[in-house]
Amino acid sequence: MNLNLNEDDVLKLLNDVNINENEFSSDDLNEFEKKKICKDIISKVKPKKPKGKKNFIAAAIIFLITIPIIISQKNVLANMIEKLTVISGIGEVKVSSDRPKILKNSIKQGNITLANMYIDNNKIIVTLTIEPEELKRSYYTITDNHGNSYELHSSDNLALMPDNQIGSYRAEYNGKVKKANSYTLSIVDNDKKFTKATFKLKNSNFKEAAESKILYTATNGITTLNVTSLKRQGNILKVDYYFTDTLPDFKSKRIDTLNYGTFQEGKEWGCKEPISTKLINNNSIQNSHIIISDEYNNAVYGHNNINYLDQGNESLFDLSKLTGKKLKLTVPNVIYHTDSINFKAINNDLNNFNNETSDFNLELDIPKSGKSILNKIVNYKGFKFKIISINRLSNDSIELIYNYINDSNSRLQTSNILFESVTDGDGECNPSQNNGNIKVFYKLQNGIGDNLKLNHLQYTFSSVGPFEIDLNPSTIK
Repeated sequence: MNLNLNEDDVLKLLNDVNINENEFSSDDLNEFEKKKICKDIISKVKPKKPKGKKNFIAAAIIFLITIPIIISQKNVLANMIEKLTVISGIGEVKVSSDRPKILKNSIKQGNITLANMYIDNNKIIVTLTIEPEELKRSYYTITDNHGNSYELHSSDNLALMPDNQIGSYRAEYNGKVKKANSYTLSIVDNDKKFTKATFKLKNSNFKEAAESKILYTATNGITTLNVTSLKRQGNILKVDYYFTDTLPDFKSKRIDTLNYGTFQEGKEWGCKEPISTKLINNNSIQNSHIIISDEYNNAVYGHNNINYLDQGNESLFDLSKLTGKKLKLTVPNVIYHTDSINFKAINNDLNNFNNETSDFNLELDIPKSGKSILNKIVNYKGFKFKIISINRLSNDSIELIYNYINDSNSRLQTSNILFESVTDGDGECNPSQNNGNIKVFYKLQNGIGDNLKLNHLQYTFSSVGPFEIDLNPSTIK
């Protein structure tokens, strides 16, 4: 029976099916979230004259059964609602509101510049620069006109080696944000003795954050490069982009930035542009970069804006150094750093550690004396490594030798792995290379028992490309 069902047919006919919401909900979902799901579905239904209703209802029920019931998982619900976008002065943001807002213009007060501020119903992000850079981290608090207060967690200086002595910072609050007409951002020194700056902001200081439109994509089947904007000012081309992937969920995950410092830093580091594409190493799985090349094999590297605020999602290219007209954007590979523990979730305090804090737990028997050869293969989220041996050196120290296993045909290639115990007491963990293997020396102040509990895993791997995009001049504004 071929019914030629389309989305409208199915959604319309599902209205005739009585479903108990408790069958597909979870205690984790509140009433607002349930109503939001229903509203999203109903909003897609367009009145349409039914035909062959009984057959359609039967097919609709079958269609419903085959739909994964993912709305019962709250974290998946969030992923359904949130959309990735790139915002100038902030970088990559997961938008979780129909009308998020950002500052219309940056605001300067003394030696502090509020570069941008993002607000939606689930988060607040503030980016700013401070001259000179801070030696100690400040505290950031936002209070609205209703008296609601939000404490933001700030980053370290985003400019690791600034060429202008200006510190660049990002501060975030994640949680419920209530609607308000005005906000006050207070920046207090590390000792909480005086207020460095106070920014009073009204709704008139904000505008709606525009959704990023994807101009180009390039993928290796696991990781996708999404280019959202190409803007040229003089000889400088600014490219905005972000990455998405189908990797397993990690407690913590970040991607290496691709830029070759700022233009000034590039010169100081000996970066000569243009460079022949034949001289660029695109085969390393430990380092990556972003370039634009022309049909004559000339290439220029991407560079950071001098404020460093969205260095992970913005690259600047000097097109005056290219003579050709056919431009190609290339990222040879994407480097991931993952962690089995989200330290932000426990406020960087291991006293908050529990059995669910880490998604990696491995227990090894320690020999009474000498070395034990294990050759134990361990699989972690599809990545494999081998525990080669464990050696008791003394009553308070051991040596562990291991290595990762790469499939030469895989698009994911491991370049480093480190694991340790964060619950066996204070001590030292010193990794080194040994004949191609990784050797880790552990020393614990409380002594070594009969077992080693490894519950902290840091994994570095590359998603191998190349990710290549031929740039159409008509998309450059």
